[in-house]
Amino acid sequence: MPSLGFAAARPAGGAGHLCCAYAGEDEWARSVTGFVRGALAAGRQVLYFSDVAAPEAVLRRLDRCGAGASAAADAGRLVVQQAEESYLRSLPFDPDRMVEVWGRACAAALDAGRTGLAALGEMSWYARGTPGAERLLEYELRLNAEVFARLPLTALCLYDRGAVPGDAVALLTGAHVRHLTPGGRILDAPPAAGPAPPLAATPLEDRVGLRLRGGADADTRTVLEGALAALVRLPGPVLHLDLSGADFLDTAAVAALAAAARAEHDRGRRLVVHHPPRSLRRVAGMFPDECGALETAP
Repeated sequence: MPSLGFAAARPAGGAGHLCCAYAGEDEWARSVTGFVRGALAAGRQVLYFSDVAAPEAVLRRLDRCGAGASAAADAGRLVVQQAEESYLRSLPFDPDRMVEVWGRACAAALDAGRTGLAALGEMSWYARGTPGAERLLEYELRLNAEVFARLPLTALCLYDRGAVPGDAVALLTGAHVRHLTPGGRILDAPPAAGPAPPLAATPLEDRVGLRLRGGADADTRTVLEGALAALVRLPGPVLHLDLSGADFLDTAAVAALAAAARAEHDRGRRLVVHHPPRSLRRVAGMFPDECGALETAP
């Protein structure tokens, strides 16, 4: 479990995509202060995207925590913006547009002589029915391969347990490989803070693809749709789907997976399924033509 200082200085890769689910002002302060301090010490440009609080209020909160925010802001090293005045100005929320936004932001940071970019984003807007919020899971799942693997970016997604429902917090934080505790430790699994979602998706670190855990049925259909939407947008000739943690896929879920595999085959790409559960093998055996594009690893 590396320290926060290591993560803040890391130039790229999945370790740069962190999340923190916090409850209350004290946990927010302990999580955010260490991240901001580490990023500034590493010579990074820091961007903070608040949900509803005015930038001046965020700076005052950071100053009270000893982050040196006002001095950093005066020097142009820290910029605080409201999400609705920045990346949520044009709705609906669009993951494709956000990938381009991060590229431009990192380029600007490097042009300004920074070592890279560090960003913090309050994600409570998800719970207000913001247009495009249903694509947030897709966005979180795509970031490692499309953004962090190629850009000098470290980001901390902040989920307020008092504003975002618990099941949504579990699902969206589960889409991150690394988790920051309020104490400043980085974990490779979400801290135990409630039941796991019935279906969860996480990016793979060693290959381009995703890992699903849980069951895919009518109750989790939207989660599967978001995961497949992210999967087929990942770059590369081969996409991997690890189902070692999936205990059940109903017929509709297998059909959706088969359709995605067929579409990728038509595009000249492969979608390889690892550790398919018995339910998938059974449906594929019943409908061999429809599932013909499904490729399973040995």
